[in-house]
Amino acid sequence: MGNSHKHRHIPKAANSLQDECIRVPKVYDWVTDTLTVTKNLMFTREQLEEIECALEDPSRRPLRIVCQTPKTPPLFPLTNSDPKLCEEKGFYCEQVGEKRNVTVPINGEFVEAQLVDLIFTTDVCLEVIDRHGNIVTKIHTDVCALESFVLCYPDGTDLLCRVSKIFCRMSCGSLLLNCPAPSSIKVEVTFCVDVQVEAEVKLEVLAKFCSPRNNDIEAEEVEMNKCPPVEFPKQCPDIFPRPNCECSACGEASGRTGRDCTEEGEAGIFVDICPNCSLVDSSFEFTFEDKDTSDGLKNLNFHATSFDQDSLECRECEGGLKLIVSGEGRTSRGHHLDFNLALVDSSFGDQFQVQLIDERTGEIVFDTGIVDVAEGDLEVEDCVTFKDLKFKKPV
Repeated sequence: MGNSHKHRHIPKAANSLQDECIRVPKVYDWVTDTLTVTKNLMFTREQLEEIECALEDPSRRPLRIVCQTPKTPPLFPLTNSDPKLCEEKGFYCEQVGEKRNVTVPINGEFVEAQLVDLIFTTDVCLEVIDRHGNIVTKIHTDVCALESFVLCYPDGTDLLCRVSKIFCRMSCGSLLLNCPAPSSIKVEVTFCVDVQVEAEVKLEVLAKFCSPRNNDIEAEEVEMNKCPPVEFPKQCPDIFPRPNCECSACGEASGRTGRDCTEEGEAGIFVDICPNCSLVDSSFEFTFEDKDTSDGLKNLNFHATSFDQDSLECRECEGGLKLIVSGEGRTSRGHHLDFNLALVDSSFGDQFQVQLIDERTGEIVFDTGIVDVAEGDLEVEDCVTFKDLKFKKPV
């Protein structure tokens, strides 16, 4: 004889974390860019006559030229990426031709990627308006921008592109005061573009239900032929997503060059490193005013054009934080140089050091030494990354 035990189902506590399988669009790459094109718009003979007739009337002068572009939807929700949603609104984007496989250097290594050509198109209306707000004449035209993008765009993924904002300006001014009227107007149209590569995948995630139910349905296992495994397109970690910064820095500061400087003078910097804890949109500008006139003035202006993710380093120093980063840039005279930048934010005072390096020889051509900030201030703050999050281990 034996005891009959009834199988007991012990539910998990409500709202407990557990493994779940979800179907979601996975982002393989996400790029934003700003594209500007110039177009020369010609007035017809009839339109010039209308403009000059209005200019001859003092009560209607001055005339204003207004460039009208379509209104774009907000950046969020991200599902607005579908270009078909905007075709009827006067602007759209689309891929031209097929993607091509390319090999590109990323962080000192060569990785496989895809090159695609995208065209962005919008309707533009140029209106000439008198001082009373009445339209004198107008020109309707379309403007296109063709741009190549290197993306993580493997087979099995979908490319979604959209225009998040459009604006235009007249490079020659927007007022007409006297006759004769110009026969053409040059406009600059700027597209703010957003490009995403996505694929619908099933992911196992750590999640929780508000009101979970017990899995109390039992079924006998049935032998079936094995199906091939489901393989999703491979992610491109070297391209996207990029790692987060461990810390960020911003500020504007200046002071006398330090003891080990190559030139004595006043050094100033403007920095915004890792805004939103990402190197994207980081900026660094450096100025040097030479105080020693005996060897001729050697004033210098430099701004960074790119930052090296692998060089970014954050350290604790006495009473604060230190950020170190390297990259490339150029001077106001067009000389291309590498740079090293160190920023210190501490309770004992802020400091910085800038080194400019010949990219061909590796020689340091300029060094501020350690500069004690006399005017302005620097702020270096820790970023919260995934490795900072601690999960409670299951009992």
